[in-house]
Amino acid sequence: MATSSKHILVVGLGNHTHPGTRHNVGMMVVDSIAERFNAAWTKKGAWQAEIATVTTTIRMKMPKQKGNPAARAVRAALSPVAPNDNNSINSNNSNISNSAANTAGESSVATEAAATAPAIRKQPEMMTMELKLTLLKPLQLMNVSGTSVSRAARDLGISATNILVIHDDMERDLGKLSFKNEGSANGHNGIKSCVKALGTQHFRRLRVGIGRPEDRSPKIVSSFVLGRFKPLEVVKLEELVYEKAGDEIIRVSTIVHEGKKA
Repeated sequence: MATSSKHILVVGLGNHTHPGTRHNVGMMVVDSIAERFNAAWTKKGAWQAEIATVTTTIRMKMPKQKGNPAARAVRAALSPVAPNDNNSINSNNSNISNSAANTAGESSVATEAAATAPAIRKQPEMMTMELKLTLLKPLQLMNVSGTSVSRAARDLGISATNILVIHDDMERDLGKLSFKNEGSANGHNGIKSCVKALGTQHFRRLRVGIGRPEDRSPKIVSSFVLGRFKPLEVVKLEELVYEKAGDEIIRVSTIVHEGKKA
């Protein structure tokens, strides 16, 4: 069975000095992932962050070959080379006409047998992926947290396409999850800081809905995002977000896109 490996930097945005607030839901999600895998948090002074490491092995279907160079390489390494025996083919040609009469009666029997034989479903080719997740919680304020992310990515040798940032989103109802592969910050200061520090918008995000106040005035919005989740909202996060977010992060991290980067 073929094997591959991948290392993903998973960032939970928030203000570590304001635990339990709506603006901290990204940190709350990575906390839930660390707890799920019994991963301990340690402080990394050089990155101004707390980190935890998760490793898991995923068994998955082999990616299709078409348009996927990585899949072609894996399949080429696993596929035996068929012998090129042109001489035996040519020597057999002289016997075809002599055997035609003998096989004429047999062909109808073979055809009937093939039609009645049960179809054999081809089993999908499988592979395993060794997935490593470095979970990171910046210890800086939200609007400058990108420097923690860029330092970690640099030292770990992780490209921007293998970074996933989790953050709060007022445009979605509480508990709604949405992935975004790249693009602008949509006004989120933590994402703005990541874009600036990484020098690119080409990193993935998981947006976690926190709901929205009816009054969109700056003072009300600030009070809302910096306010703590209510007890029933915490229950909803536990029921709708934490486990599903962890599953979806692992699923997205193991995808091998055909013809484009994961």
